Amino acid sequence: MIQTVRRSMKRLLCGLGLMSAVLVTGCGGGDQGRDPVLGLPATSLVSVAVSPTTASVAIGATQQFTATAAYSDGSARDITLLSAWTSATPAAGTVDAARGMAIGVAAGTSVITAAFEGKSGSATLTVLPARLVSLAVAPVNPSINIGNTQQFVALGTFSDNTTRDISAVSTFSSASTNVASVVAGTGLALGKAQGTSVISASSGGLTGNATLTVLPATLVSLGLTPAANSFAVGATAQLTALAGYSDGSVVDVTGASTYVSSSTAQVAVAASGVITGVAPGTSVITASFSGRSATASATTLNGAVLPGVTISRLVVTPEIGTVVVNGSMPFVATAFYSNNTSAIVTTAVSWTSSSTAIATVLPTGIATGVSAGNVVLTAALDGASGTANLTVLPVVPVVPVVPVVPAPPVASVNLRSAATFGVLAGTALTNNSGGTTLITGDVGSPSQTTAPVVAPGFTNYQSGAILQTALNDLQLAIVDANSRLCTLTFAGDVDFGSLVLTPGVYCYAGKINITGKLTLNGAGVYIFRTAQTLDTAANSEVELINGATANDVTWVPVGATTVAANSTFKGTVLGQAAAITVGDNATLLNGRVLSGVAVTLLNNRITK
Repeated sequence: MIQTVRRSMKRLLCGLGLMSAVLVTGCGGGDQGRDPVLGLPATSLVSVAVSPTTASVAIGATQQFTATAAYSDGSARDITLLSAWTSATPAAGTVDAARGMAIGVAAGTSVITAAFEGKSGSATLTVLPARLVSLAVAPVNPSINIGNTQQFVALGTFSDNTTRDISAVSTFSSASTNVASVVAGTGLALGKAQGTSVISASSGGLTGNATLTVLPATLVSLGLTPAANSFAVGATAQLTALAGYSDGSVVDVTGASTYVSSSTAQVAVAASGVITGVAPGTSVITASFSGRSATASATTLNGAVLPGVTISRLVVTPEIGTVVVNGSMPFVATAFYSNNTSAIVTTAVSWTSSSTAIATVLPTGIATGVSAGNVVLTAALDGASGTANLTVLPVVPVVPVVPVVPAPPVASVNLRSAATFGVLAGTALTNNSGGTTLITGDVGSPSQTTAPVVAPGFTNYQSGAILQTALNDLQLAIVDANSRLCTLTFAGDVDFGSLVLTPGVYCYAGKINITGKLTLNGAGVYIFRTAQTLDTAANSEVELINGATANDVTWVPVGATTVAANSTFKGTVLGQAAAITVGDNATLLNGRVLSGVAVTLLNNRITK
């Protein structure tokens, strides 16, 4: 009778919404040793049960056990993560002491026990005497273009008729390394030349094969530079169209492209890519080539041509630059006028290099390294001039001796508890069904569409204190990264493709793009901040050399992040309130994607 009264009272109070600290536990399940209502006696723990009561697995396979506590008031509670788990025969099967995840070690049986508050429950685990009988490589006959990658997976079939991914314990090789290379430990292949190559995987004395066909390089991107242009009425500027191909090559297709101005009343554009200021205002110039398109903005200024207005000073940014031989980077010239206005005049100035044998500079402000050395780039307009220093490194990069103020940071961004996570999403995690995504690190998100495969030893959290603490620590890490002093500040967009950067805090008001390869050179902390988006082009790469490590590399965009298909990315991306998308077959083998909102994955390998 008393039990009936207690249950009726709890249902009444919960229905009325009286969610006091005392009633929360009473409405959710067992009282768990507390007195929830009206001073009635506290309920007590009666028993602990483990399910399933019996389970069979192959050697190396896993089995998740669940512990449930039963209380004297008839309620029950999941105590899997609160119990102490043990295996009676570890030689046959072991169990994670904190999670109840058992792994088959050798043929035999073991009793798996969960203990909680003086009570315990058990189940029997049987490990079947399975052995590897065949090995296959998937996909069987894929095709990629030169410069693209293909992820292969080793699938083992065992004597118990089970099949599972054994890539982690397999060794991959390519029969024709001039056509395609493959990473022995991961199965990621790279197309290098047109042709075919047999990709093999070996494990336990068995071998499986697949045939990779490498097709010619394809057009993957089109860029139009400079991306932003400002000049006076009657002035002209030359735009340059650059086509990027899947093998990493870049070709000048300015003369082969077609151009359209969105507002010819303000800015006119010729078939050669030359734009002319017609009247004050802004226009968007679109270049098209082989089905690809790119845009640039053009603004015709009025203030710069008013009577009596002169240039007070001319500034070139960045003030210090570094490229390798044959590498290029853009410089921007900004004019500050006597009427307190300013304008980007990159294409209106005259550019010169102090030594064209070391580096050349185009009328668009793009400098190209010719040989190792240091040069001064000068921009001049209407009697004013500005300069920048450019260091050209040899093909084997060396660290340039360049004074930087303030000094690069000496401490990495503190991720706290979020450091154990490879993927963290505050609202939703989306992953493709039937894909090959593998996360070597913890995963956390309250809502998951097709949870990704998590490597042994790590956990997928969908609720609880651990997940919430990690999300809170993510926000603290972003505050830490944003508090660091900038060693370089730039007001516009930037493309890191072909650049070689040394440790520092790089701050940009515009977008950060990576087209091609970005090289991070030297041990130290790298922090990249942008007030807009972070985007990589397909097949782009972040390379670490001379002691640079991924744990010292942090990306902090305010806007969304997109790591495009087949990209090889490094470092930790911290998204405060913007989504992170990782494209098809893109890898972060030394990195993390941590967002306060949403993360989208597609056939990815992420290793924290």
